Amino acid sequence: MGQRGRAEIIVPSSSLSHVRHRTSYSLSPPSPRPKRERAVSHAADPTAFADIDVNARSRWWRRLPLVSFRIADVEIPNRYLLAPMCNVTNLPYRLLAREQGASLVSTEMLSSVALAVGGERSLQMMEFLPDEHPIMVQISGTDPEVMRRAAEMIQDYGATMINLNCGCPVKKIIKGGSGSALLRNPRLLRRILRALRPRLRIPLTVKMRAGWDEQSINAVEIARLCEDEGVDAIMLHPRTRRQMYDGQANLDLIACVKHAVRIPVIGNGDVFTAADAFDMLAATGCDAVMIGRGAIGNPWIFRQCVIEEVRRTHSSPNVLAALPSPHPSLDERLTMIRRHFDLLAAYTGEEIALRVFRRQLMAYLKGLPHSTTFRGHLPQLTSRHMFLERVEEYFRKIAQRDVGARDHAEAQMNGFTEKVG
Repeated sequence: MGQRGRAEIIVPSSSLSHVRHRTSYSLSPPSPRPKRERAVSHAADPTAFADIDVNARSRWWRRLPLVSFRIADVEIPNRYLLAPMCNVTNLPYRLLAREQGASLVSTEMLSSVALAVGGERSLQMMEFLPDEHPIMVQISGTDPEVMRRAAEMIQDYGATMINLNCGCPVKKIIKGGSGSALLRNPRLLRRILRALRPRLRIPLTVKMRAGWDEQSINAVEIARLCEDEGVDAIMLHPRTRRQMYDGQANLDLIACVKHAVRIPVIGNGDVFTAADAFDMLAATGCDAVMIGRGAIGNPWIFRQCVIEEVRRTHSSPNVLAALPSPHPSLDERLTMIRRHFDLLAAYTGEEIALRVFRRQLMAYLKGLPHSTTFRGHLPQLTSRHMFLERVEEYFRKIAQRDVGARDHAEAQMNGFTEKVG
């Protein structure tokens, strides 16, 4: 990897006063570990994260005999990764996913321009707790120099690795030439990678799609370009930009990319159950799976993948007996909703949390009786008290239904027969 370089950009000192996290990837002596309150200094209530022990809460799965893999010199302790998603993979949800079994988590996509100029919102989105490692920070953009500066800021902050977004299909992203639009401009992509790679001492990864459209599927060529320029792993969603999320993910394309490069290839797309994850691993030979839409309102999908792997590969009665139930009960689902909302409110403030959490809430309620009717009440819930009171009332009514109806509701939740998103 290249030698360390310093970002040539002026940012308010208060914005980066907390960026020196202890990390094993630094070439210089590690600085003292910062207080957790400083690690989330841009949160609405930083003290809410002071007592969260991420490692203790994830210890149950870290002790299991799971297949791991490496991205450069970083060991990823299992093969089930959380995909970066806007308005979803903020700090609160990352904590919940990690507890349930996600081995590598990612921030939301950050604009390299906004980050390089020290935008308050972007700085908050980059923040993570000191023991969230391994954690990936994703950036988008088109200007190689600006992206270099943003990447160096992320590196100095202490991220485990950086991810370049070459996959976002959203119109407001691609109209500026970034996201999946970079797949149509390999020369620019190469320039960006050449600006980033020599200045980074942490792994650099790329998340990409199959291509722009059916007439220009170039995932193999782009993956080879990335490998040639020093990228450490490819994360592939095998749909084109034009497809968005229509049709089915092309698993054969993941297999082709895996065969074409020597670096790790992580498959992504249409993983809504543990069975989907193992089908992708078996059909493609990919090194790991990255779960996106299937994890919205369903952090338990990582637990289900972990438990399914142990059940498939180990027959020790002691190991199997120690496994938790793969599926959440109604009580566990309600507890998770409460906790997720309270963490989000502490992170963004109550008003924003009420707005942002609505989509996640409906995903949490997927398959439950009258969840569609409940959706109509959401705009009327304008405070934390009203919101949680109505959610708890909804769950009480489900619990009071006859046994057959409750069994059906839990079967729907546990099976996740309806896909999210």
